[in-house]
Amino acid sequence: MSARVPLKEISLVCKGCNKSITIPIYVDDLKTQVGGLWQVSYLHDDHVITLLLDKNLALRQHRASTIARTSREEVAARSVAATTPQASGMASAAMPSAATRPEARASITLMLKTFGNNLEYVMKPVMTGKTVVVTGELALMEIAIATLKLFVHKKDLRITWYTETFVDPRDYDIIGIAPNLKDYYETEVILDIDNRKVINGEECDYCRKVLKGLEKMNETKAAAELKDRIRNVYRSLLWMHQI
Repeated sequence: MSARVPLKEISLVCKGCNKSITIPIYVDDLKTQVGGLWQVSYLHDDHVITLLLDKNLALRQHRASTIARTSREEVAARSVAATTPQASGMASAAMPSAATRPEARASITLMLKTFGNNLEYVMKPVMTGKTVVVTGELALMEIAIATLKLFVHKKDLRITWYTETFVDPRDYDIIGIAPNLKDYYETEVILDIDNRKVINGEECDYCRKVLKGLEKMNETKAAAELKDRIRNVYRSLLWMHQI
């Protein structure tokens, strides 16, 4: 397998440690835009460097944020993986893995009572493959994540149930985080349980129709009805155009 070739390499002085470094920019880094600029995050030692690049990949701004309780082994493994594809297996072993833990109990009725129509704001990104970040009281966080899993049909989601260190949102579909990590996920959709709100979400009429009336049912009936509706959604060839 050939090595990945960066589109560009950007040299700068890191504001977190005052070291001169060179950051490779790959095509799959260019997924998030903020105000017309590409936002790229790069793990460096015990902090995250955030770059803002224009359409020509020229550096416009950059900042550094310290990661809480960073695993240096995790950062080192990711850095190696970025330069040597053969090491990707080692990096995966060092990173927090998708959860293999006892399944938390989902509750669509509880989530609807807690968030109301705002639940559609997280339903859409889960269905379309965008990362959702969940934060708040731990027991409710597990219920929320288990409930989000109901929004997909025959798809294994990559989940981190809870972390106190930064993980790259490109590696997971759902991430449960400690509240002090919210600032590291400025562009992701965040389900904030403690404040009962959704950050960065978008309205979705189609999702609202799928959820309509479930709050009036008991949990068993609501879960079964949601499962049937989601199955029918995925059977429709038009759903991606309506969502």
